[in-house]
Amino acid sequence: MFFMDAHTQLRLTNKLYLKAVLLYVWGAYLLDKPGTDVSTKAFLGAASQKVKARIRTNEEGVLAGMQEAEWFLKKLKIKITEAKKDGSKIKKGEDILKIEGRASAILGAERTLLNLLQRMSGVATKTKRVSTKMPKGVKLLATRKTLWGLLDKRAVTLGGGGTHRLHLRDAILIKENHITLASNLKRSLKRTLRRADQVRFVEIEFESPDEVNEFLKLYKKIKKLLREGDGIVVMLDNFTPRDIRNVIQPLIQAGIFVELSGGINERNISKYNIAGVSAISSGSITSQANNLDFSMQVDKK
Repeated sequence: MFFMDAHTQLRLTNKLYLKAVLLYVWGAYLLDKPGTDVSTKAFLGAASQKVKARIRTNEEGVLAGMQEAEWFLKKLKIKITEAKKDGSKIKKGEDILKIEGRASAILGAERTLLNLLQRMSGVATKTKRVSTKMPKGVKLLATRKTLWGLLDKRAVTLGGGGTHRLHLRDAILIKENHITLASNLKRSLKRTLRRADQVRFVEIEFESPDEVNEFLKLYKKIKKLLREGDGIVVMLDNFTPRDIRNVIQPLIQAGIFVELSGGINERNISKYNIAGVSAISSGSITSQANNLDFSMQVDKK
């Protein structure tokens, strides 16, 4: 597994991920006030009859959100009779989920369930489409510029991408504002490298070739502080392809992994297929992902 990807942590057995699901899925359900569904009560009364329902996709894409959907439905005592797996390729008109339960429970859960599957499947589908434009060996990474946090990151992994950082404790990422506030860059870098074995990786962001060259001079003097296996990454933020090619070889020779970021999206990512790049992060795979269209059809049991 690429060290900048932590998809194995995005499971419901992980307390942090479970908190994210409680926040984004269960929280959305509670905000919908399902117990006060005036439409169902006015038209169907108690709606206690048992019914069957199926979720159908109206577009092709990559399915995501099934782990979370199964957790959600179990909490509501809605039985799953048939379900496709996360990461499956789905076609228009396919049934991806079949369920049974009280009509009131299913109707009350409908919008939360559809929103969950549509959002995560849209992100997974976008990721898969963008990743096909990249060479093998280069990982497409999510950013923390996400609407649904860790759920978006899991959707990215189901589309073939990677997570990058999961949260602020997960990895060290020194950005422009950190560097601006440092009174002594060398001392700050030394303090950072001493903590490299406590996190998944250490990454430092630069915005110009001059900054990279200055860093390399310092790095050669202090890299002895690293332990074997420590992952050190330089992020080239908003670099032109020409500037990337000018600085990438010295970075590789120093044993540093290179990530590209800043304004890279589905339209221009092929311009950044540059030898030596390990990863490309793109906020567009979450912020510009369209929901995949799903609908629910209820049948009398």
